[in-house]
Amino acid sequence: MDISDNPPIGTDQWPNRNSPTGGDGTPVDGIGCSNHMPDTYHVHVHLSIIVNGEQKAVPKEVGFVSLTGGTRCLYYMHTHDKSGKIHMEAEAERSFTLGNFFHIWGQPLESTNVAGYEGLPIRLFLVEKDGTVSEVDAADWASIELTSHRQLTFEIGTPIDVIPNYTWSAH
Repeated sequence: MDISDNPPIGTDQWPNRNSPTGGDGTPVDGIGCSNHMPDTYHVHVHLSIIVNGEQKAVPKEVGFVSLTGGTRCLYYMHTHDKSGKIHMEAEAERSFTLGNFFHIWGQPLESTNVAGYEGLPIRLFLVEKDGTVSEVDAADWASIELTSHRQLTFEIGTPIDVIPNYTWSAH
């Protein structure tokens, strides 16, 4: 499925933006928040969270923070919409990880609790740009590097028959 036009994917589960324990405008894992996004390095990955066979929408504006005085900042890692695409923008190429995203969002990323889903079996599948699919050991989830066109799918609860594979035209 081509998601170049950023269609919403999944049903709403979480409020938009960060949770109360997420990014508040101060650096998170060394990732800054700015009102001017650099575009020297700008890549996208896709995150799917599927619970008992139902895909949940990754919230829009994760990484957006309203500041005092009516201004806002965006973390160099953020979402714009509910397509599941995560944007990584920086002055130069750098490493961003799945753990960084969950820290900015303010959601747990543990083998027994992903984004508040507990008490169900949890698996993570990685789809590379070439379409290769692999399962990732829970001990490695937070350190997964988010590189251009990489896709991550959490299977929570009931096993899924097919790992989603999305395409998009931007990096």
